[in-house]
Amino acid sequence: MTSIKKSANALIKKTTQLQIGVVVSILSLVNVEGAWGQQAVKAISHDLSCKIVAKVISGDLHYQAFTKICPEDEVKAANGKRVKIFCYPRGIILEVPNGTVGKHCSSLSNIERRGCKTVSQKNCINPKGTEEANSPRLINPFGVVIVNPRPLLSWSSIKTATSYNVQVKGIGVDWEVEVKSNSLPYPADQPPMKPGNVYTVDIMAMRENVPLVSNPSPLILLTADKTQEIDRTINILKSLKQSPDELAIDTDAVYEAKNLVHNSIEVLNARAEAGSSNPKIYRLLGDRYMIAKWPQQANQAYWKAKVLAQRSNNALELALAQAGIEMANGTASKK
Repeated sequence: MTSIKKSANALIKKTTQLQIGVVVSILSLVNVEGAWGQQAVKAISHDLSCKIVAKVISGDLHYQAFTKICPEDEVKAANGKRVKIFCYPRGIILEVPNGTVGKHCSSLSNIERRGCKTVSQKNCINPKGTEEANSPRLINPFGVVIVNPRPLLSWSSIKTATSYNVQVKGIGVDWEVEVKSNSLPYPADQPPMKPGNVYTVDIMAMRENVPLVSNPSPLILLTADKTQEIDRTINILKSLKQSPDELAIDTDAVYEAKNLVHNSIEVLNARAEAGSSNPKIYRLLGDRYMIAKWPQQANQAYWKAKVLAQRSNNALELALAQAGIEMANGTASKK
C-alpha cells in the first residue's frame, strides 16, 4: 500500500487548502477489515485538516442547507431547537444540539457494523465464497448482506460445466435446482429467506452427471427494523430535491453504513448509465466493487472517475481515483 500513499499524496500537494481539508484519508493508507463477511475498505486518520462527515439539512443559524461540514465544525440551532444533519459515516439523519458535529456523527464501531444480534459473530465475518477462477463464484447479489428475500442469483461460468446445481439452505429454506445457465431467479414456489438470518448458497458445477467443483457463499438478510430505517432515511433524502448525483451519493452512504454493497452498486450504476459526469459517482462505484472483491470492474470505474476528474480539474477526485486504480491493480495482480 506504500505506493498508493506516495502517488496519492503527490497529487494531493497540488490541491488547495480547502480541498485538502476534505480529502478522505484513504489516500494515506488503506486497511481491510471484516464486516458482515465482507472486506470493507476503511479510511485511516491522517494529518489532513478534516474529513467531511455530515451535511446540514436545516435548522442552523450559520450554515445553509446542504453545506458539508467536518467533525470539528460547530452547529448552532436556530430558535433554540436542533439542527438536522445527514451523517455520512452512519448513513442516518440526526437532529443534534448545539456543539461539535463529531460528538454526534462518528464512524460505526466494528461491533455496530457487524450487527450480529440474530446470528453469531463467527457467521457474520465469514467471507463470501472463494475467488478461484475454476470455481463458480456468486456474482449477484454483490456482497453478503442483502434486503431482497428472493434475490436473483448469478455466478461466474465454468467452461467445462454443462449444468449447475444450486442449493440454498437456512432457517425455513432448503431447496435445490439444476440449471443449464449461470443465473437463476429465486424460485417462486419456494419460501423466501427470513430477515436477520444467514443462508448458504452452494453452487456446484456439473459435467453431465459428474460433480466438478462447488463454491458455497453466505447471504445475510438484513433485519426488518434496519430495512425500515433505511427506507425512512432514503425517503427523507428524496424529499430534499437535491440533484440526482447528490441523491445517489447520499443513498450510497445509507447503504454502505449497513454493508449493503449490492444496493450501493445498483444506485451508483444507475447514475453511471444515465451519463453522469460527476467523477465521485464512478470513484464510489470503484470503492464498492473493491469491497465486493471485483477489482477488474473497480479499475474500470476508477479510470472513468480519473478521466472525468481531469476534465473538470477536480484534483481531489483525481487523487482518489488514482489511488483506487493502484489499489485495484495491486489486488488483481495477486490473484
